[in-house]
Amino acid sequence: MKILLLLLILSLSGCLNNNNDSEQDKIKKLEEQRIMTDTTEITVRIPSKVSDKKLEITLPRCFFGTNLKHQIIDGKVEEIAVSIMYHLPTFSDFPNNEEAIYQCPDFSKPITTLGIFPLLPKLGKTELEYGNYWLKQQYFRFSIKEQKNNLALYRAGIDRKLAIFANQSDSSQQDISIEFWPFDSNNKDDSYPHQTDIHSVLYEEFGLSYTIYSSRYLHGKNKPDDQNYFADALINIYKNNESLLDHPEIQLGFIQNNNRILDYIYQHSKVVD
Repeated sequence: MKILLLLLILSLSGCLNNNNDSEQDKIKKLEEQRIMTDTTEITVRIPSKVSDKKLEITLPRCFFGTNLKHQIIDGKVEEIAVSIMYHLPTFSDFPNNEEAIYQCPDFSKPITTLGIFPLLPKLGKTELEYGNYWLKQQYFRFSIKEQKNNLALYRAGIDRKLAIFANQSDSSQQDISIEFWPFDSNNKDDSYPHQTDIHSVLYEEFGLSYTIYSSRYLHGKNKPDDQNYFADALINIYKNNESLLDHPEIQLGFIQNNNRILDYIYQHSKVVD
């Protein structure tokens, strides 16, 4: 009899716990749904790793999704880094869909992210080194593959991935890294050549990263009007067994696209001491 009573108590306890878990799950889901449609502007503050400066980014709450780790107080929150979410093709031929940068993303559709974070000095250093920052910072990942026309193409240390860099200049607002997988005729269905990873300096002490997609992922109004869309051109030169170093206009396309993205971020951010 005692054993039966004990089993009954344990069974009731389990039901109560399950009910509590179910209620907590419902509350969490409702909160996530609220966040995804919340247009209230908030400011995310990211501390520098080399000074007392902080980068402040102000956007509607929905763009940050559920990625924030800390509590928002009086419309502000401090994070180590942040991912900002947009409709998938937004950064490909930016602004790919201008409406998307002013409206909450539709989370039922594919999403792309813009990562913003503090830059780190090289190990044992206290200051950042500019001029090919990404190459200097992550030198151990890269080795020269080809040099031509005062340009250099690097192996990026992962499978067949390649990289090319540009310093801050008249054409490039900040140091930029362009990493990509060249098209492989032996694997025509491979999705990797259709995704190019971009890293750029932001406000000298911060960085941003995002992915550019080829027109395979861009449809309807999101498809670039220009038949020479730089992400497609990058694929085509390797289809024709050519070298990126013979086509500086393609690198320039990525740089100009990055300049437009930087201009957009500058409109919604500032650095404070």
